[in-house]
Amino acid sequence: MQQQPPSDCRSESSPTVLDIQSPTPTRLAVIADPHLATDASGTWKCYHRTEAFLERAVDEVRSREPDGIVVAGDLTKDGEPHNFRRYDELVDPLGSVVTIPGNHDVPKSYIDHEVPSIESFAARYTETGYPFHRRFGDVDLLCLNSATMPDGSLRDTWGGCLSESQLDWLASTLPETTTPIVVLHHNLFAQPEHDDEFGENFHLSNSEQLLDILSENAPVLVISGHHHIPSCHHERGVTELIAPALCSYPSSFLEIEIGPNGTTVSRFPIATPAEKTELYTLGTTGSQLGRKVVEVAAERLRVDPFQ
Repeated sequence: MQQQPPSDCRSESSPTVLDIQSPTPTRLAVIADPHLATDASGTWKCYHRTEAFLERAVDEVRSREPDGIVVAGDLTKDGEPHNFRRYDELVDPLGSVVTIPGNHDVPKSYIDHEVPSIESFAARYTETGYPFHRRFGDVDLLCLNSATMPDGSLRDTWGGCLSESQLDWLASTLPETTTPIVVLHHNLFAQPEHDDEFGENFHLSNSEQLLDILSENAPVLVISGHHHIPSCHHERGVTELIAPALCSYPSSFLEIEIGPNGTTVSRFPIATPAEKTELYTLGTTGSQLGRKVVEVAAERLRVDPFQ
């Protein structure tokens, strides 16, 4: 039996305003966690809808003509080569996209199929590898890989960490930027719902090191995904936006506009009302993790500024 999402979870976008400014108005579209699966169905990630959701998101993003486009990780279900190929076909109309690896895009010890290495991922989606710097107008995107470590220490977990070399690069690059936006897959700030057995797998294991670097160069905006739940948190001059997942309830992408009067953040739903109901039902009747993610997302949307 399908369950209805809470009636006060609106489907329209209303912007959240942040006090982060740029001399030149710049719009960014952010897609996170599409988890593309071409031959799977069900689960709280609604695998059988992922192709349609990604194709629809690409069409909507193209129509809005942003200055830059970010995909914040977990492009695929579990790093399957055929899902990467289909992902590339679907996003090709977007042209150049800033692409970040997620924990589902890299080799893991518990996956029994071939997954491209992080080096292959970087060669496919970047010009220089991670970390890298992209500039749109007066906005500087500083793009990091939180999904792998040089010593292989993340192969047994879906948690994240930043290598010392990336932290050093960030510390030396930030002072040279105008309006810095740091992009990575894993979350900088632990969320209130991270106090259970799943918590250590969401935010970075060395988040305090990253926060120290960022706060010394505040104000800084951080964009992440991974959590699947739209969130906004401020601390020590650092603001983190966690983008909602494309694959799971409520299936949306973000548009972020940075300008002289501040930053506005808007959420754009992709799922139809019937699909949204299906997403909610699959989540609330599925695994423990899926239930919690969907229930918290529904609660967050009652007060969330990305409505």
